[in-house]
Amino acid sequence: MTDVLWELRDVRLGRGRTARLQAVSLRIPTGVTAVLGPSGAGKTSLLNVLVEFEPPDDGSVTLHLPTNDVRLPLAWVPPDFGLWPHLSVRQHLEHVRPDNSADMDPAGWLASFGLEGIADAPASQLSQGERSRLSVARALCSDPLVLVMDEPLVHVDPMSVDGYWRVIREYCRRRGVSVVFSTHSPEVTRREADWAVCLTDGRVDFEGPVETLYAAPPTERLANYLGPANWFEGDDVSRWLTEPTVPGSQRLCVRPEQLTVCRAQDSALRVLASRSLGTVAETELEHAATHDVRTIVHRPCHDPLTAGTSVLLKLCVLLVLCLIGGGCQQSAAGPQLDVTGSRTFKTPADGSFVPAPRSLTASPDGELYVLDNAGRVLVYSSDGVLNRQWRMPEYDVGKPEGVCILSDGTVAVADTHYHRIVVFDQQGEVLRMFGELGEGPGQFIYPVAITRDDAQHVYVAEYGGNDRIQKFTEAGEFVAAFGSFGTDEGQFQRPSGIVWVAGESGGSGGKLYIADAINNRVHVYSDGGEYLQTIVDSARESSVAVDYPYDLALGPDASLYLAEYGAGRVTKITRNGELIGRYGNVGRGEGQFYTPWGIAVDSRGRVYVADTGNHRTVELSL
Repeated sequence: MTDVLWELRDVRLGRGRTARLQAVSLRIPTGVTAVLGPSGAGKTSLLNVLVEFEPPDDGSVTLHLPTNDVRLPLAWVPPDFGLWPHLSVRQHLEHVRPDNSADMDPAGWLASFGLEGIADAPASQLSQGERSRLSVARALCSDPLVLVMDEPLVHVDPMSVDGYWRVIREYCRRRGVSVVFSTHSPEVTRREADWAVCLTDGRVDFEGPVETLYAAPPTERLANYLGPANWFEGDDVSRWLTEPTVPGSQRLCVRPEQLTVCRAQDSALRVLASRSLGTVAETELEHAATHDVRTIVHRPCHDPLTAGTSVLLKLCVLLVLCLIGGGCQQSAAGPQLDVTGSRTFKTPADGSFVPAPRSLTASPDGELYVLDNAGRVLVYSSDGVLNRQWRMPEYDVGKPEGVCILSDGTVAVADTHYHRIVVFDQQGEVLRMFGELGEGPGQFIYPVAITRDDAQHVYVAEYGGNDRIQKFTEAGEFVAAFGSFGTDEGQFQRPSGIVWVAGESGGSGGKLYIADAINNRVHVYSDGGEYLQTIVDSARESSVAVDYPYDLALGPDASLYLAEYGAGRVTKITRNGELIGRYGNVGRGEGQFYTPWGIAVDSRGRVYVADTGNHRTVELSL
């Protein structure tokens, strides 16, 4: 199956101003896509066109499916369920079950969707929730290549719906089924979908990764599709936040988990009212000097906030800050890197889903290790041939983001959302793990980057409000911790890339170069934990300006390469922070990158970029 599932060009449904779809052109990739928008936006109309229930009045719709697969091409869960009133629940499943398919045993689907007790009841006697579950079970039992669902399980009680989505997710992953579904649920979208299509009045106003829509939404309206967000603009940044990170002319989007309310006696902010909303809290604040009032959605506090309490707002957890109009389309300004050749290789499909690379490293013998967002470790030869791969021990709650090769050739992975480091042998067998959730020595919130020195030490960068670097032996014994969360010298807001450079005498006594992503800086520490200097600081006019340096790598000529997530480019600097050259800008074509997440350089000077938003790894020859 190709990485493009549907391609729509200038599709219209209806005529004139009342057209339900108006010149819709988009590509829907393989994997899981959520279609979002308010009631009447055109979600059902789009799905109807995809499954050919309604032909478009203008334009073309092309579905790309393999021609040699005998499975049912499409299964559709319509908004009215489309059940057959004269058949029983069991008969619905028996009628669509492929011949000789043990995996599609109706008894298993009845149990999975809680329908055993009504298996012999006719569809006409079912409740809305039961019909909803049967419609989804029937679609899955037909063993399709693609599953299209219009607001599935919307009538199911909230206590049970997550379990049924788990059934859908596990089945589709196992069978390689792509999914397109419409929904109003931010939680379902964030948990289930890789790609989002947002509609308004029959027009597409966003298409892209769900993580981009969540972390860097273009507008407040689009941000709200995936849940609450706080927006700060102009003087709001300095007035309400203690640690402003962008110039006042820009807008800042902060999700609730990125914001903590802290008690502070001398603060100008006073609590008027506060209430818990479960996983987040909502607090109404007044600024004492201006008497401005605004409501903030934030991480819950350990103790309830009472009226009159003085507080500070502190940025804590970074996903990605949304800087509207703030350099996302920057080109490779300044001197250009002399790229003599490039090649691109797609991340191999995981069933029908084409994952995206997130982190990579080159081994001394020329192999390239790539982590992708399917929870896999992919190992390529120096010629770009996939030699082997394996999965992380667990990956349902999140995917790893950092990898390095240890001195004995074993592979250490920062298992970000499981708060640990996992060490594998060359074939992917787990040798050991260390770390756990916490903020103490040897504990992690979100370990995101990892490197080693020549004295068998490992350095792990973590974020999550406890942003710091921890040093371990390669066996996992804690040695030291340094750095802290903040915007001051030597502090971090998401230290997302780290490399070690040997001292003049080799061994210990080297330096650590650390990409401080939110603060748009690169810090230098001794490998003993002493802050030395900041070589890149976008807030200084004299410094090289970078836009979200998400990772960095050391070249064989002792220069540093940065992957700029925000600017979509590769920047090469000296170890003193002087600009050598740049390559690329934001986009989907050749010589462009979309949210590049990681970077590595091999011993021959070839640069590898995890071009995450484009679901590809790019090799550059310089």
